[in-house]
Amino acid sequence: MNTIDLHKVAIIVESGKDNVAVAKVPLKKLRTLYYGDSTIVLQEDISVGERFALYAIDADSTVVQFGYPFGTSAGIKCGERISSTNVIAKLPGRLRKQPPPPALSRLPEYEALTFKGYRRSDGSCGTRNYYLVIPTSMCASATATLIAKKFTGDLSGIDGVVDLPSTEGCGCAGGIQIERYLTVIRNIVNHPNVVGVLLVDLGCEQTNAASVCRFFEKSGLKFRSDLVIDWLTIQKEGGVAKTLYVAERLITTRLAAFAGTSRSECPLSTLIVGTECGASDAFSGISANRVIGKAVDKIIFGGGSAIMSEIPEMRGAEPFLFPRMRDRETRDSFTRIMRWYERLTQRLGYTMDDNLVPENRAGGLFNPYIKSLGAVMKGGTTPVEGVVEYGESIVKKGLYIMQGPGNDLESVTGLSASGSTMICFSTGRGTVTGSAIVPVIKISSTTVLFERMPEDIDFDAGTVLNSQDSKMAIEKLGALLLEKIIAVASGERTCAEKNQQRQFQVWTAGKLSL
Repeated sequence: MNTIDLHKVAIIVESGKDNVAVAKVPLKKLRTLYYGDSTIVLQEDISVGERFALYAIDADSTVVQFGYPFGTSAGIKCGERISSTNVIAKLPGRLRKQPPPPALSRLPEYEALTFKGYRRSDGSCGTRNYYLVIPTSMCASATATLIAKKFTGDLSGIDGVVDLPSTEGCGCAGGIQIERYLTVIRNIVNHPNVVGVLLVDLGCEQTNAASVCRFFEKSGLKFRSDLVIDWLTIQKEGGVAKTLYVAERLITTRLAAFAGTSRSECPLSTLIVGTECGASDAFSGISANRVIGKAVDKIIFGGGSAIMSEIPEMRGAEPFLFPRMRDRETRDSFTRIMRWYERLTQRLGYTMDDNLVPENRAGGLFNPYIKSLGAVMKGGTTPVEGVVEYGESIVKKGLYIMQGPGNDLESVTGLSASGSTMICFSTGRGTVTGSAIVPVIKISSTTVLFERMPEDIDFDAGTVLNSQDSKMAIEKLGALLLEKIIAVASGERTCAEKNQQRQFQVWTAGKLSL
């Protein structure tokens, strides 16, 4: 009576490789589970999201989930709960040299897919059509917000007038902070989801009109020929009130020219999907991230691209990532940005383990390496074509890794600047973060979360947990998520858009205000 099939109460991600299972329901001590021809007697109570050993794991042996190690056993009994007390956060030694992954083959069934987007003069395609009011510094941010507020409601031909206030652009040393900020601004201006831009500066800040124009020119970027860019300087116009008056007249004229803009068929190959996870739980990597990864694979098989970031959440996932990296340069670039991050946290007196927040631990992620393995699942299985800096544009088709933090707002902003025209965002505990210019699809790791936050979650990946064959469920849900991506790319509004969650925050690691 107390014996039950393990698969009814727990999930094994990679059967035959993993030596742990994850509880889907609370399990009591001494509960007996049958697994194939063997039985497992639980040694202690197991909470939802916690792991237990499928068999005895000898000391110094690796503890495995997703088919990859996430720690070293201190000696674990069959049926014992997996935790930081019996798993040492230590991975096997250095990886052996790996041959490059094979060339990626596109699949006709995905190449033939299209969405209704906005075709641009450089061949890119937008999923939205925004007019932006961009302050080039914190000094002009409030004024930019006042300008954008004058244009609300339905506007013919565009999806909205959006301001991008920030705390950057002055009051700090030059160098990487200013360059990173200007890189983001440059690439946001030229983003496929943007049809027109009004840049606003105060006049005397580090990132005033002259400085920004010099940066744009030095970068060598050629803005799209169909992009309309204007500039107003508050001090030159004679103050805030006069700037607002001129801006309103200018934007009204621009919007009239955009009134006839409409969507047209665009190939899936022009889609760039950013991937993100936030407020993760034990099931994020098992359900939502694997579903995202399956959809990402299909997009890349169709000639499209994807970007994965959150570098602190990749530490320990090198055995999964390195064999997929296109060449030595890609592996070296990844190693360089990981070491840069490690050195930075040390200089600031922190550790990269601080990425593992209390809510993660409460959700079953007790170890940074198990969190990392779950996080990288959203990158799918295709080769990693390259690594780019924060907010830098990707240069080819396929999967890329972007330098950047796990902080949701900063990561989403960087993904947008790097060219993402769509973001798939998994969550296990529930988060509402959106993006200023890119539609964000929220994917829940459990049906419980989907039902608790129906006005904030777009897609339920939790049904994976109820399936006897999780791989088949992942395949099916990946196909359904692709359909959702195409619908959103064609104009369907996401929950974050409906809730006006338009976050924009540039990453300023190590910034010193002066």
